[in-house]
Amino acid sequence: MKFDRSAESYVNYLRDGAKLISTISKKKYNFSRLEETTENNEPLEVYIPDLLSEEISLGESNTPLLEADKHLKEFTGLNNLMLKNETQNPTGSFKDRGSLLVTGMCLEMNEKITATISTGNMGRSISAYGARAGIKVIVFIPEDTPAEKVKIMSVYGSYIIKVKAPDYSQMKKEILSMAGELGLRIVSGNGPVRTEGYKLTAFEIFEQMKQEVPDYIVVPASACGHIQGIFKGYRELLTAGLINKLPRMIVVQSKNNSPIVSAIKLGFNEIIPFKNIHTVANVITSGDPFGGNEIINKTKLYG
Repeated sequence: MKFDRSAESYVNYLRDGAKLISTISKKKYNFSRLEETTENNEPLEVYIPDLLSEEISLGESNTPLLEADKHLKEFTGLNNLMLKNETQNPTGSFKDRGSLLVTGMCLEMNEKITATISTGNMGRSISAYGARAGIKVIVFIPEDTPAEKVKIMSVYGSYIIKVKAPDYSQMKKEILSMAGELGLRIVSGNGPVRTEGYKLTAFEIFEQMKQEVPDYIVVPASACGHIQGIFKGYRELLTAGLINKLPRMIVVQSKNNSPIVSAIKLGFNEIIPFKNIHTVANVITSGDPFGGNEIINKTKLYG
């Protein structure tokens, strides 16, 4: 089974009235909305089954699903363990799947400039796809972002703005809140259009496992767009009647920064915000993620 990624198909769905829909209250919004969440910070989802555009593709997706070696199997105690190697995407991370979509959305909306907030991978990815599409990219980064990460983003011609802030999550929220005022699409890790790119991972695993569904899928989580997108893909496969069960999703977070995992363990309905975080896992440093309550909500809906 193959999934159509053509630009024509995607644009047709936009013109046929596809909407952004909030994941909890199910309120509908137009694609012209610049903010990535609702007024009360619910995540948004897109209901579009087809994706973009060979013209701006850098060769993302179709990454290998590999059997873990015996040492990792012994360490985990799992005899049947597979690894999805997302480092083989063009800029080295899963972010490229979403960057294809958000860049394509900019083109569809005739936007000449876009922006993101990043600790490294997101900025590199958006910068590469912006350069490919001829769109100017602004990347807001924490003041202490390592120079080597800044250099990679700069290679693509992006504008890099260092922000002094004690907390990455707060920095992110404040910058995202400026989108409407600035008339600028500021994309983050769990934006609704970006999440559509991540659901392709579910479709690929479905094909690579010959339509079998894994018992569990383990995903490191920060802003939560990645795990949200993968699970959305499996829910759509279930709705389409192509599978008869859903995998159980496992959220992995740093011990020093676990707003979602801590809340789930304690049976809370909302995340436990973490501030003044210090962790070597600096790519998952959102201590108060927009998408966290959505993940907790789904643990109660799907067990």
